[in-house]
Amino acid sequence: MNTFDQQLQLTIDDSIGFVSINRDKKLNALSWDMMERLQALVDELDRNRDIRAVVLHSTFPRAFGVGADISDWGSLDPVEMWRTWTRHGHRILRTLEELIHPVIAVVNGFTFGGSLELALAADIRIGEAGTQLGFPEATVGTIPGWLGTKKALDLIGPSRLKKLIFTGRPIAIEEAVAIGLIDEQVPEGQGLKRARELAGQIRSTSPVAVSLAKQVINSLASASPAAALESISSGLAAQTADGREGRNSFMEKRTPHFTGF
Repeated sequence: MNTFDQQLQLTIDDSIGFVSINRDKKLNALSWDMMERLQALVDELDRNRDIRAVVLHSTFPRAFGVGADISDWGSLDPVEMWRTWTRHGHRILRTLEELIHPVIAVVNGFTFGGSLELALAADIRIGEAGTQLGFPEATVGTIPGWLGTKKALDLIGPSRLKKLIFTGRPIAIEEAVAIGLIDEQVPEGQGLKRARELAGQIRSTSPVAVSLAKQVINSLASASPAAALESISSGLAAQTADGREGRNSFMEKRTPHFTGF
């Protein structure tokens, strides 16, 4: 097993996928290899129809993550920074956001920069007491580069986001919940337990309804409902009597007889 496979692991328990971040020596700083590993895990989860929910969490209490590993991107020239860290980082986090299953992120300890952006790609965020969250990028001369400005803007509005980015100072979990950056606060060490409970509640509902609702809500939130309308309408049309007649007539090499339902 590669090192980055150990640093980002997937386990499946009772129809729930648990993606754990295990890079404690680096406070879960996200390397590029870890991001590519995340892409592979999300692709695997998206194909697994037995999964009902996904939980993203850290395996140790000190940090959910301190962001993108500066040793990976610090020496990149501007063009390469765009080609790899920003452009492909966007793609990977969008893939997580668009995962067919609901995603619950459990944040704890230090949750900064790219790691906060990772949590923002989840559908629901649970924060443990003692968590600190922020965008410290301006303190090293850059800005959030993995959709953090857009995702956080939708949740907390421009003024609060400007304060976070301009100062680079973290906020406590209590404030993060109050302004809507995090959905729910739990006692320290109880995040994973609460995520299991929530995933269990999701598991008791219709997976088709949940997945459809996720796509509709995401598309409305992004002000681009066309993709959701197209995919849902295509699936609906294909399963009507006309859809079945169209497939059968094609296979049987005859003129279709459509009835309008």
